[in-house]
This record gives sequence, structure tokens and C-alpha cells, in this order.
Amino acid sequence: MVILGVALAGGIGAVIRWLVSVWLADRTPGGTGAAVVNLAGSLALGAVVALSRHGQLHPQVAVVLGTGLLGALTTFSTWMVETLEEYGGKTSGLWWRTVPLTVAGVALLWVGVQLGGGLG
Repeated sequence: MVILGVALAGGIGAVIRWLVSVWLADRTPGGTGAAVVNLAGSLALGAVVALSRHGQLHPQVAVVLGTGLLGALTTFSTWMVETLEEYGGKTSGLWWRTVPLTVAGVALLWVGVQLGGGLG
């Protein structure tokens, strides 16, 4: 049953990622859609992990949400490709976009964990 849940949630997460990217494509610089879902996913996954650790979220639900929904929603590789395309295939400018967003992702993961009650 968990496998089916992960598969269904993964499909939903992938569709949400695609919809966000399409919606933002003409409104923002390339790679923004993937960055937005990666940052939102970091925040949400932090909360899922903390809630699961505190017994407030069933472990199987945590797997469905974490691996299925959020695993499909967030995508490092898509973000890298979209960012590289934005910079015309030149990697020299990638640092200015990827490093701050990676730091922000880690910070949002921490915030999500705190919102979920912490890990301790």
C-alpha cells in the first residue's frame, strides 16, 4: 500500500513542479520554478521529518509525503539544467545563483524542522 501511495504522491508532486515551472517561465528568469519548488520542498520536508520523529505523523505517511510528493516535487537536476540554460551554457555565473539558493534551502530545511517540533 505504501508503494502505491509513493507512486500516486510522486505523480502529484511531479505535476505540481511542472505547473509551477510553466507558470513562472514567462514571469521570472530561467530556473526560478525549480528553485521555488526546491526551497518550498526543503521547508516541507523538514517539517515532515520532525513531525515523524515526534510521532505526530505516521512513518508510512512520512514516506509517502517525503519520498513520493516532495521527492518528485523537488529536483536538483532540473534546477541545474534550467540555471545552466539561463546562463547560456556558461558555468561561470552559476555560482551566484546556486550557492545562495543552496544555503537558503538548508536554512528552510532547518526552519521546517523547527516548525515540526525539532529533531530532539
